[in-house]
Amino acid sequence: MEVELKLLLSPADNDKLLQHPLIAAHARAPVRTQQLSARYFDTPDLHLLRHGAGLRVRKIDGTWMQTMKAGGSVQSGLHRRNEWEGPVDRPWPRLGKLRKLIGDQQQWLDVLAADDLKARLEPLFVVAVERHTWDLDVDGNHIELVLDHGHIERHGRHVPINEVELELKDGDPASLFAFALRLQEQVPLRLSNTNKAERGYMLCRQTGTVPCRAQGLQLAPDATAADARLAILNNCLQHIQRNETAVIEGDDAETLHQMRVGVRRLRSALKLFEAAAPCPPALLEDIVWLGTELGAARDWDVLLASTLAHIQATPGGRSGVLDLQALALKAAHAKRSEAAQALLSQRYTRLLLTMGCWMQQPAPEGLEEPAQDFANRIMKRLHKKLLKRAQRMDESEPASIHRTRIAAKRARYALEFFHSLYGGKALRTYLKTLSSTQEQLGSHNDLVVADRLLRELNQQHDAAAATIQFARGYLQALQTSRTPDLGAIRAALHALRLP
Repeated sequence: MEVELKLLLSPADNDKLLQHPLIAAHARAPVRTQQLSARYFDTPDLHLLRHGAGLRVRKIDGTWMQTMKAGGSVQSGLHRRNEWEGPVDRPWPRLGKLRKLIGDQQQWLDVLAADDLKARLEPLFVVAVERHTWDLDVDGNHIELVLDHGHIERHGRHVPINEVELELKDGDPASLFAFALRLQEQVPLRLSNTNKAERGYMLCRQTGTVPCRAQGLQLAPDATAADARLAILNNCLQHIQRNETAVIEGDDAETLHQMRVGVRRLRSALKLFEAAAPCPPALLEDIVWLGTELGAARDWDVLLASTLAHIQATPGGRSGVLDLQALALKAAHAKRSEAAQALLSQRYTRLLLTMGCWMQQPAPEGLEEPAQDFANRIMKRLHKKLLKRAQRMDESEPASIHRTRIAAKRARYALEFFHSLYGGKALRTYLKTLSSTQEQLGSHNDLVVADRLLRELNQQHDAAAATIQFARGYLQALQTSRTPDLGAIRAALHALRLP
């Protein structure tokens, strides 16, 4: 099993890494430099990719080596994959030799047993890099550090590569995060969840950046609360990181929304376990910062795409509303750019590395109980708090409505985390009711936030004051006419029964 961290850096910072005193202090031997070229193979219908495998042949010191990597996972930035590697006599895979390396692991033997696989294999792309390799001894942990600089090529199209890999040869996975944090003090780095093969396949498929929703979480029936904690936190981090590139490089508002939801889910998850495993204050502060950066951009997206549309679609609206939308669009783009810069910042990288290091620590005491018992206790507490918040809702106090929405959201997230431990109609009814509550109260909150944003625009654009005041008045009237039926919401929540 290969265990490694992947980090990106600017080519301009390569010399800083090559001369880093931390590397010199821990190197067991001088750096090795190689020119490597690897061909990656698959079928035209991407059989290996569809089964979570990658196959390459690379020449190393005059010998052809074939490598297949498959399965595994990426958790809090740590890549774990099965790896089988051995020499071949040609720049093309030898499937028979590969089967011998795989041994009795039937799942991967079945992948190689596909009809006419040998005949259908073809080279899809080439990865060519200059590699610098160090063998490090870090506090008793054997780590291989690699700097790769080069490109991925397919049919004349190139994608640059400039990355660091920290592979654990022997020792504690937490040492990878700790060492990366020390490197980052002098060399700007970014954590990467995408390996070279995945980037090569993206070049083949010419896939763009699309929003990624939270993936379903399956907890084993005999899982402990400690097992559930790690699985849930990793699920939240994956939700965040899978939308990272799309927020940086794209302009789809949904990708930013999904990343923000991922941060909210992470904060809710941390709160579930804070009694036994409190998040370090500095780390929690960084998570709050990230949510704030994404939230600021998301608020403008909602104003632009949803809230102001009510005015545009209304007969009698002033012609200046189009100018107002242009101002809102400019503000939304600026906030989106700020969110992207936050993700490119060293603070964000430090957040992810620190989170990964913290999660690699031994399971804290107090989480030995079955996950089912823990979930039952947590859900009872959240349900009680939700009913209490709902009882205190007051139309004249928007904050009380907002607090109820937050309580519904946290109860929903918790039940989604633990849903595999439950089942039946009660589960579906509970989740459906909480989603409906969030939607009704969320629409009300959008109008409250819209008024705040319009006041900000008013302070920045005196010439648009009349149009902004008109929009504020219209939306305030809309808020009054569309006040959610708080009584009906209370009744629906009180009728709920925990699954």
